Amino acid sequence: MKKLIIISAIILFTATMGMSQSFLFYRVGNYNISGDTSMINLVPAHFVLKNTSSTAINFKLVRVVNDIPASWTTSICCLIGCLPSFVDTVPPSSFPGKYTLSAGAVDTVIIDFLGNTIGYGRVVMRAFPETNPGNFIQDSVRVYLGAHIGISQISSVVKDYELTQNYPNPFNPSTSINFSLPKSAEVNLVVYDIMGREVARLINNTKLTPGTYKYDFNSGDFNLSSGVYFYKLVTSDFSITKKMILTK
Repeated sequence: MKKLIIISAIILFTATMGMSQSFLFYRVGNYNISGDTSMINLVPAHFVLKNTSSTAINFKLVRVVNDIPASWTTSICCLIGCLPSFVDTVPPSSFPGKYTLSAGAVDTVIIDFLGNTIGYGRVVMRAFPETNPGNFIQDSVRVYLGAHIGISQISSVVKDYELTQNYPNPFNPSTSINFSLPKSAEVNLVVYDIMGREVARLINNTKLTPGTYKYDFNSGDFNLSSGVYFYKLVTSDFSITKKMILTK
C-alpha cells in the first residue's frame, strides 16, 4: 500500500512538472521602469508568453494586482488586441474566441501605463492554460511616473533649422512641437496669445546640441483657455513663428 502511494505521488509530480514546462511567461527588462506624466506617451511594460509544448494551448491572462494611483490607468495589449483599461482578464467574457497560441508560438504582452500625477504603480500579471488555472506563472513590474520634462531628442542628424507645425492641431489639451538645430545653440521656445502677450515659456535660453527635438506641450500646465496662439523658436541666428489652435 505504501509503495503504491509513493508510486502515485511520483506519477503526479512528474505530470505536474510536465504541465509546468508547457509554457513560459516572464517580464522583459527591468522590474523598475520610469516615465513621465505628459499624458501623451504611454509607458509600456513588456512580457513574453510562449507555448513550449507540441500542441496549441488556449491561455488566460489575469491582471491580479493593479496597484496604481487613482488618476492612472493601465491597459493590456496582446495577440487579440488592446483592451479597455477596466478589463483584467484576457480574453474578456465578451470576446467571441479563444486566446490561443499554437505549438512554439510567442506573444508579446504589453501593459501600458498612463497617468497625470507623480507616483508609483505596480502590476502583477498571471498566465495559465485555460483548462488548468492552478498551473500558472506570474510576474510583475513597478513603474514610476515623474514630472513631465517636456523636451526629448528624437534625432541627432539634421541639415537645417526647422520648426514644424504642431500636431495635433487643433489640440486639447496637449500637442507636440518639433524643431531642428543644425548646430549647438541656446534656444528659447515661447508661446504667445493673439494679443502678442507671452503666456508660456517652454524652453528658456537652454543650450541644446545639434538634432531634432520634440516638446510635448500641455496647455493645462499654464491654464490656457480656448483660442489662437503662436509659438516662436528663437536662437542667436534663427527665428520662426507658427500658429496653433487650442479647443476645449
